[in-house]
Parts: sequence; structure tokens; C-alpha cells
Amino acid sequence: MTDPALPAGRLRRPARSVVWGGRRTTIVLLAGLLLLSTGTILPSPVEAGHTESDTFIVTAAEKGEAKGKVHRHGGRVEKELHVVRGVVARLNPQQRDRLADDADVVVTPNVPVSLTDLPVATTRPPAAVFPTLTGADRLAAKGITGAGVTVAVLDTGIARLPDFSGRLVSGVDLSGEGNPYRDSFGHGTFVAGLIAGNGASSAGLYKGEAPGARLVPVKVAGASGSTDLARVIAGIDWVVANRLLLNIRVLNVSLGAVMNRSTVLNPLDLAVEAAWRSGIVVVASAGNAGPFNGTVTSPGDDPLILTAGALDDRGTADAADDAMAEFSSVGPTAVDGWYKPDLVASGRSVVSLRVPGSTIDTTNPSARIGTANFVGSGTSFSAAVASGAAALVLDARPWARPDEVKGRLVGTAATGPVGNPFVDGGGSLDAYRAAVVSDIGFSQAALSNPTATLPGTTVSLSVTWNSSPWNGSAWNGSAWNGSAWNGSAWNGSAWNGSAWNGSAWNGSAWNGSAWNGSAWNGSAWNGSAWNGSAWNGSAWNGSAWNGSAWNGSAWNGSAWNGSAWN
Repeated sequence: MTDPALPAGRLRRPARSVVWGGRRTTIVLLAGLLLLSTGTILPSPVEAGHTESDTFIVTAAEKGEAKGKVHRHGGRVEKELHVVRGVVARLNPQQRDRLADDADVVVTPNVPVSLTDLPVATTRPPAAVFPTLTGADRLAAKGITGAGVTVAVLDTGIARLPDFSGRLVSGVDLSGEGNPYRDSFGHGTFVAGLIAGNGASSAGLYKGEAPGARLVPVKVAGASGSTDLARVIAGIDWVVANRLLLNIRVLNVSLGAVMNRSTVLNPLDLAVEAAWRSGIVVVASAGNAGPFNGTVTSPGDDPLILTAGALDDRGTADAADDAMAEFSSVGPTAVDGWYKPDLVASGRSVVSLRVPGSTIDTTNPSARIGTANFVGSGTSFSAAVASGAAALVLDARPWARPDEVKGRLVGTAATGPVGNPFVDGGGSLDAYRAAVVSDIGFSQAALSNPTATLPGTTVSLSVTWNSSPWNGSAWNGSAWNGSAWNGSAWNGSAWNGSAWNGSAWNGSAWNGSAWNGSAWNGSAWNGSAWNGSAWNGSAWNGSAWNGSAWNGSAWNGSAWNGSAWN
């Protein structure tokens, strides 16, 4: 099994080991809701009565170090997790405490993972118009369908249905059921249909984004929809180890963990980053805890990978009536303050494939559409659409690395329903432009915070801004031109010359209550104060966007939370 190199400066001798105990960490596969034809919602089952196990994930900076430390402290190693340079270990409380005092390792409880429902109702008719909305249909007319690209689906398995005929590639079952093609829960097949279903079961009515792509089932949960963190990371480990053999170029991760640690220490984030650096485009769901700030889940909180939020396409291929799905999680990320999600795609009342007799099928019969299809909502499904779009980009540009694929998908996104980078990211997915535009002038660097941000400490948005694709330096050439940035508000000389200069953005103007309360309301934003020369001249330039001007308590606390930012 391969051991892809972790980035320099990541997990380098953390100042202290961390046991994520005390507060229970929750991890859920983002199935979203099951939308019934009657407009009501029935919950998907969740196993109850979980107790904290005595198995832990132990990670360290060096290969083999975690294994040696576990043995030294008397624990038992059950499985190696090469992708995070760690192990799954069985520890009693004394052994756990001794490892917790070891500054060279990080200890994470092997928490349960389960599917969840989303209690948000809608009476909108179900539809699957996203291939037209994103331009995937136009790419198919050019022969670009994702053929030759393999997408791994980390989920509950993929059933052998006509829509995948000849395109299911050997997978793995880590759930204990022993068959990656038996989807006894039904979620993985639904996700796979949105990625690459060819419409065979519905006479072409319901197709996926990349109907020519191959699929690899990486099954981590069975009929109950429950698994654990170790199996999820083991699934990513398997994908990385088999990426060359199976030509895996995309990994869909429609699950989320509510963690209280930086992406630097979180083993799930470390796993997806290792997959990314090995050459795999990782697409994750943002979460279904919106519309509040700081609700993006792990691994969608990772700055490296592509994170998809959900929009409501209203069942039409006209983007003019699109709206954000209110359940879609919102940034900035709770611990590190990263800009997330990266983009949004259809995720409300979307139609995909049904697995007859599966848990969600038998529990929610009213969600069936015809004999072969089903309807659901959630950012899980937005991630699936985005994974299909990544396969289309790789079909058109097989040499593209993950950074370029992400840069294309984000840099060509259409104007989003809200236009807020913490809500709809770079905008609405436009697969057609991402695949065919020759030079988008956008550079998505492989960026991550070099040091951990501990709970209770101040997040420096100077760091986040400088490393964010929203920073001006990340956009080159024509990236600031074209329809995405047009309209009188963004044109003219206001963006040129010395228009950003001066000290007007420094000092106390950014601190204290200036960001709260009435300062954002009323006439302060209107009238001549914001027009004319106030936006021009030297007022916007210089070092005023860097350094301490972005730090301190002014960016923390309630100022970033609540309805004020949504």
C-alpha cells in the first residue's frame, strides 16, 4: 500500500497530543432528506444507543511512529492507516491517557458514522435538470461524457443496475457485508446515479452528470447506514492504494463530521489531503446544517479539496430562478476560518436511482418515482453532481491535476443565487465552461494552514484571505473580466491604478463594534457616502489588507454568526 507524502509542515511534532473526548464528535453521511411525492418528509433510520468505543485512531508525523507509540504504551494495533501515517488501536483508559500525554501523537476516538435525514419540507415537484443547467448535456453532444475517467464512491455500495452497465469497476466492501455491489441501504447507488447514471432505467429521462464515467464502489456502511471513522479513512486508504490500477481520478465523499479541531490535526482531513496530493480530485459535501455560519463539516472544511453546497434549481434549467437550499451549510469553517463552500450545485428534490428493497426504499415508499427512481435532497447530492463535472473536465483534459480541475470548476462558475463566498462560494457549477474554456486565468494553489488553530484562539483572516482563491492575487489575466464580474458595480477604473491604496482600511475602523449592529444598516451604506470619489483614489491600496488589520477579536465571536451574514 502506498504512503503518499504529507505536505511539509503538516502534523510536525504537534505541541500537545489531542484526545477528542469530553465532547462527543458526530459524523454523518449527508443523505439529506427523502422527499416524498406528497411533500412530507420521513426520516432515514439512524442507529441509536451508540456508546464510545475503546478503539482510537492514532496519528503521528513520521511513518511507523504511531504504531511504535501504541505498542510502547501497551495498546494493540488493529489496522494501519497508511494514508494518514496512523493506526487503528485498541486502548484501555490508562493506555489512552498515556498516549494523550505523548506530544508526538494525536489520538482521535473512532466515533460512529451514520446516515441522517434533513427535516426541511418542500412541495416543489422533483426533477433532474442539472445536466442541462450545468451544460453537461452540451458536453455530451461533443462526445465528452466522462469516458475513461473512474470515480470512486465512498458510501454504502453501488447496486448493479442497467444505468451502470459495463462501467462498474472492481471495488471493496469494508462494511462486513462482503459485497460492494449490494447497496442494502440505498444511498450509494443514489449518489452514483447522479454522478454517472446513463438513464437506461428511465428511458433516458434521468441521467447523471457524466454518463460515460466508470464507477468504483468503496463500501463503508451496510443496511443500517452506520459505520465508523476508521472505516471511512480505511476506504480512502484503499482508494489511494488502487488509484493507478483502476485509474481513479475522482473521489466522491458524501459524508460529514462535526469536528472541533483544525484541519491540520483532523485525521479525516489529512486522509482526503493525501488523496488529493496523490492525484485524485476529492469532492465533499458542505453539510446540511445551514443557513448558519460555521456549519461546514469535515472533510468539506478542508481548504485543499472541492466542497459543494446545495442550490434549489426549482426544477427548471433556467438559472434565473435558482435559490440557495436553506439547509446548505455555510462558512467560514468553524475552526480555521476557511472560505467554504467552493461552489454550489443542484441538491434539492433531485431524482436518481432507487434500490428496490433497500432500507430507504422500504422506509420511504412515497419517495419512489416510477419503478426505478427515487427523489431526495441534501448536499450529498450536490457533491455527486460536482464529482460528475470533475470527471467531465478530466475527460476533456486528461492531463489536468486536481488543482487545475478545482481551479476550472471554481473559476468558471456562474453567478450564484446569493453572491456571498461563505454561502455559495465561487457560484453555480458550470461544467461546460470548466471543460472547454482554454484559459480561465485562475490559479488554485494547493493551500493549507501550516499550523493548528486550537479551540478558543483567534482566527487570523489575514492568513485565510492571503491563501484564499478570493484574494486578488489568485486571479490572473482575464479572470476578473467577463460576465461573472460584469455590471456597473465591478467595471471602470475603480479596480485599476491606485484605487486600492492608502490607510483607510487600517486602524480601529475594522475593530470593535464597527462590524456589528446598526453600523451595517441604514444610510451608512447608502447615498453619496459610497459613491463618487469615496471608492476611488488611494483609499484601497497598499499593505492595509495584510497584517494585523485582519486579526483580533473584530473577526471573531457573534459578528460572524447568526442571520446578519446570511
